[in-house]
Amino acid sequence: MVARYLEGGVETAFVDVSKLEFRKKLYHIKGRRKVRITQTEVSWRSLNEGDVFVLECKDTVWCWVGTDCSRLEKIKGMEFARKIKDEEKGGRATMVLSTPDDERLREKFYDQLDRKDGEKVTVKSAEEGGDDELAESTPREITLYRVCDETGALEITPVGNAPLDHGLLDSDDAFILDMGPSGVYAWIGKGATQQERRQAFSHAQKFTNDKGYPTWTPLCRVVEGAEDNLFQSCFSNWPRPKVDRQVSKSAVIPEKIKVPQIDLSGLFKKQRAEEKKDDDIKDDGSGKLKIWRVEKFELEEVDESTYGIFWDGDSYIVLYTYIQPGRNHESFIVYFWLGSHSTTDERGAAALHATRIDSEVGWSSHMVRVVQGKEPLHFLRCFGRRITILQGGVDCGFKNQQAENGHSAPKSRLFHVKCIEEYVRTIEVFCKAESLNSNDSFVYLGQYKTYIWYGKGCDAEEKYTAKMLSQKLDRQSLIGASPLSVNTIEMEEGNEPDEFWEVLGGKAEYASGAELESLVNERPPRLFQLSNAIGIFSVEEIYHFNQDDLIEDDVMLLDVGNTLYVWIGKGANEIEKKQSLIAAKEFIKNDPSGRSESDVEMFVVKMGFEPPKFTGHFQAWDPRKWAGGKTYEELVKEHFGGDCNGVLSLNEELAKYSKKYPYEILVKKIVPEGVDVVNKERYLTDDDFLELFGMTLSDYDALPRWKQLRAKKMVKLF
Repeated sequence: MVARYLEGGVETAFVDVSKLEFRKKLYHIKGRRKVRITQTEVSWRSLNEGDVFVLECKDTVWCWVGTDCSRLEKIKGMEFARKIKDEEKGGRATMVLSTPDDERLREKFYDQLDRKDGEKVTVKSAEEGGDDELAESTPREITLYRVCDETGALEITPVGNAPLDHGLLDSDDAFILDMGPSGVYAWIGKGATQQERRQAFSHAQKFTNDKGYPTWTPLCRVVEGAEDNLFQSCFSNWPRPKVDRQVSKSAVIPEKIKVPQIDLSGLFKKQRAEEKKDDDIKDDGSGKLKIWRVEKFELEEVDESTYGIFWDGDSYIVLYTYIQPGRNHESFIVYFWLGSHSTTDERGAAALHATRIDSEVGWSSHMVRVVQGKEPLHFLRCFGRRITILQGGVDCGFKNQQAENGHSAPKSRLFHVKCIEEYVRTIEVFCKAESLNSNDSFVYLGQYKTYIWYGKGCDAEEKYTAKMLSQKLDRQSLIGASPLSVNTIEMEEGNEPDEFWEVLGGKAEYASGAELESLVNERPPRLFQLSNAIGIFSVEEIYHFNQDDLIEDDVMLLDVGNTLYVWIGKGANEIEKKQSLIAAKEFIKNDPSGRSESDVEMFVVKMGFEPPKFTGHFQAWDPRKWAGGKTYEELVKEHFGGDCNGVLSLNEELAKYSKKYPYEILVKKIVPEGVDVVNKERYLTDDDFLELFGMTLSDYDALPRWKQLRAKKMVKLF
């Protein structure tokens, strides 16, 4: 077992750690929406290209970024590495970021993982590393046990499972935090008895033996106030620390930032030039194609007449053969396309088959992993700049479905046709009026009629594609309709017959408005991710965005011209929310086009309550994702009684963060929105603060951290 001792001295009852051998730790950061951090074996065999790994060495903290990791994993990995560097190592360590494009640095990283001389490193693929959504949905096996001898006999009792509340820890006792193979901690409260201190560690060691954890499982002893970041990550509301010890000038200290210290003007200078970075293959897409679909782990060749049509529940292999300029031999690209609802085993099978096909063409192909909604421009050019994505998929080899093969056939289907810079994506959406969008065209495929609906803002390319699609789609296989010719009815928005609304379940509110109805959009919508995850407030633009780019743990900013939306993910922290609201106002002030707050409406939208005017800027918005399939109107009626539109004024939301409350309100477990639960005392009026603490807020801020905590506990604001 690896016993971990943290920095300390006589006061913490630790031995001199300088005499102990430092042992490296490797942390695994995984999750597309809710990132989990676990400790794993220090070996290159623990790595996979779909995740991020942080290696803690004595004087260096490495952040290794997988080729196919998510943006959130990358941000959280950098944040975790920074915390180790600044909070645990006092800013005295060097932080190194290892990215896929720096092979030399990659090799140095592998050397740090104790690989043998001459040993070749083959990192597992993202699919071999496991599905992020499956990992997120699997309950964390984390249990907190209290070690207490208050009754005269030592008792070890479970007090909670993940997610844990920081308030469960009592300074007068010791605790054991069992994280499984990621580590077992013995936590020593400042008021714990000698017996509790001794027995906590010895029982923690017994846990690792009795439960059969791997030999590399860390066994750690920490005292109150010296917890490391992995320990803190198990608690949903761990207090944000103030770093009191001496650190180097280069260290990044997590401070409460009142105003975002960032120059937003640069976002307008580069505007949308970064969008075409994924178009690095100089080819017009006129080469030869061969496509297979993964069915029960095997490849089934796709009929050439359906090239360009994909099912979102399937995975595909696309072999593209072409001749590069200046060369007289064939070159190959192997794309493996992964539908948004394809299963983990199908994705893994696709990756394996892609590798096999690569070997069949002499290991000379360029392999590209393609996720639905993020298709590279060259991939789209291979299909004449147009692809169609249907809902459904063939059965998975691991599951028993009612049908042995093929897709289910609904009675009708609705398709959303959208063109962005000459590239057209057609995606099947829910067959109801709420799915319509004034900016685009739609095709309704019914048993006896086909409707083509043109929104006021749709362009000529979208109209042409909608007509072509209505003729190309196989009605018999898609909806079980007769192959005989049917009546096709075209209509402009605003001139729909009653029958059209009837087949969509009735007329309802859908995405419309000035920005969506305009034929010429001089200010295309732009999406930004706002985060303080790496210690400083940062803003990053997301190109070719879709609904999956809205990260639940962060705040996003959507600029659609005359309206600015601040989207709040349910996992965003209060400081992040406040900084983002301020940043939104700064964003408008920095706009060189001269926009001002008086010209732009600014709203706050909460996750799961997105109005049609917001969702209309995301093609094929899926209401099942956060709203349980309910429409915006249904949600407003259910949660707000129909008296509120669910969209809030940005200025009104910002005012909540400076509002003061009576002590009786702040002492409750559930506090008003905008109150940082870790710093409740800062929302007291000056008179209440002086009466409760016997000092002013400025005097309180001058106290050491431990004295502040003690003072907060005495007035029950901890």
